Amino acid sequence: MPTLLIHGDAADDLQSIKARGEHADHGAILAFLQQAKADTALLATLAEDWFGHDNASNYSVRKVVSMHRQGRRLWRVKVLTLKGVTAEYRVLYAFDSQLQTFYILGIPPREIAYDQSHPRIQRLIALYDRLGIT
Repeated sequence: MPTLLIHGDAADDLQSIKARGEHADHGAILAFLQQAKADTALLATLAEDWFGHDNASNYSVRKVVSMHRQGRRLWRVKVLTLKGVTAEYRVLYAFDSQLQTFYILGIPPREIAYDQSHPRIQRLIALYDRLGIT
């Protein structure tokens, strides 16, 4: 059965979103993560590239293609708020297929989420590398 683990950096990111007063984004992402922890069917969709792009769900899943090309199987979730607006943050995670574990690594703002030269994303990449996901 797959499991979901939220790294401390991701939890800190979520608290920072709340502290900045971005309550709609915070609430939507928190609700998504809580639901994912409790719902194995939802967890299974996190390994489906392009899941949710038909607008049938309140989130969409996509590989981070630039990372996959480098051998790092990082994914992102884009969550919709209750008003149907895309959150300004991306949930970045990795999936260890051997352990059947999804690791939420960070929740950076959209504008830096794919910038591998940004210090926050470099820390996230280093965390991924330390996990030793095969």
